[in-house]
Parts: sequence; structure tokens; C-alpha cells
Amino acid sequence: MTSPRFHVPEAGPGGRVSLPEHAAHHAREVLRLRAGAAVRIFDGAGAEFEAELDSVTRRGVEARIGHAVAARPESSLRLVLALSPLKGDRMELVIQKATELGVAEVWPVVTARTDAAARPALEGTRQERWEKVASGAAEQCGRAVVPPIAPTATFAELLGRPFDGQRVVFVEIPGAPPLAPLPRPPAAALLLIGPAGGWEPRETERLTGAGFAPASLGPRILRSETAALAAVVAAQVLWGDLGRSGA
Repeated sequence: MTSPRFHVPEAGPGGRVSLPEHAAHHAREVLRLRAGAAVRIFDGAGAEFEAELDSVTRRGVEARIGHAVAARPESSLRLVLALSPLKGDRMELVIQKATELGVAEVWPVVTARTDAAARPALEGTRQERWEKVASGAAEQCGRAVVPPIAPTATFAELLGRPFDGQRVVFVEIPGAPPLAPLPRPPAAALLLIGPAGGWEPRETERLTGAGFAPASLGPRILRSETAALAAVVAAQVLWGDLGRSGA
């Protein structure tokens, strides 16, 4: 039976830690764990440890950390997903599933046609919630790394952000090629997904001028959340650890 896993950023060997409030609630109220229960603690940066719950009370849950254990390997592809923030809980869905699929970072980017209801993300109002979603997804899927959620950027800030790797923007332009296998898979790839309203022509011009290669996700029109996850899966199959045994 797999031990329950909890993300505690300050975790280290031999220490005693308090679980974050949301993790403590899950351990106490959902899993019904008690003092003495064996768990795993990971720091979100790749280190994972055996641990035992010391104290489980309404005021908090504490654990004593034991030996380090081998964490699940990360994808050989450093995959960054950049996308226009989505309204409602659809952005949380994308962050959750992208974490499960091995994305290394998520970059929210406000574009010309970003939905008005999602634009407050520029003020950082949803940052903490998105980080908790990524943390919980890493707990569930067995990753010891929690992908950072970058502060929401403007389109101009994205263009000026350096990135050493393959850069792809997904478009609904006739003749745009799909992602394809490469003789030498890239070590890193940045996938950019536009808003529900699509890209403005001037934006696609600026993106291609900045080194983004246009690509298609097939003949059907996909919702932004579907496009984001389809792009991640395609890249992991072609260049990452979903298509190569032992990657």
C-alpha cells in the first residue's frame, strides 16, 4: 500500500515539520490519519523522505522526518506550458493535469483576447490558489517536484522573457504543421496556448518574429483547456517520457 504523501517546502532529513493547513486538513479529516501513521514528505524541489506523524490535532498535524527515499524521475524534457488564464475552475484543471503529465513550469500570460473575467490574474489574486492546486496534484501523482506557477505576465513580458529551447505557439491557421518527432529531441520546450478568442494577427506576427514556431493541434477547434493538455501530451510523447521506454 502506498503511503500518503504531503508537500512541505521546508522539509529536510531528521527534522520535525508542520503540514500546511490544507494538507493537515486532508490528513486529519479525509484520510483520518492518526499519530504514528507512516507517510511520505517531499519538499517540492525533488527530495522525498519517509516520515511518521507525531501529532494530529485540530490545531495542526506534525511529522518527524526519517530517511531520504528515491523520488520518481522527472521527464527528460523540461516542458514549460504558457497559456492565457482561463476563467472559473478551468485554469485549475489545466494546472492539475499538467502537473500530473510532468510539466516543469506554468506561465500564465494575458493576451489581447484574454477573457475579462480572467484578467485579474495580473494582480496576483489567484496565484496562491494555483500553487496549492499544483502542490496537491504532485502529492497525488507521485512527483517530488511541484512545478512553479510564474506570476501572470503580459504578452510583451512574455516576448522579452529568455528561454533556451524549442518554442512553439499553437494556432488555428491552415497549413500549420503538427508537432513532429525530431532527430534530436529538445532538452526544453515552451508551449504557448492562446485564449478562447484566439490570437490577433499582430500577436502571431510578433510571436513568429520572436522565434516561436507555429503548430497545429489537428483539424478540430479545441477549447483552450483541451488544447493545453493535448499539447502537453503530444510533446511528452514525441520528445519526453511518455513515448520512450525508460526515459
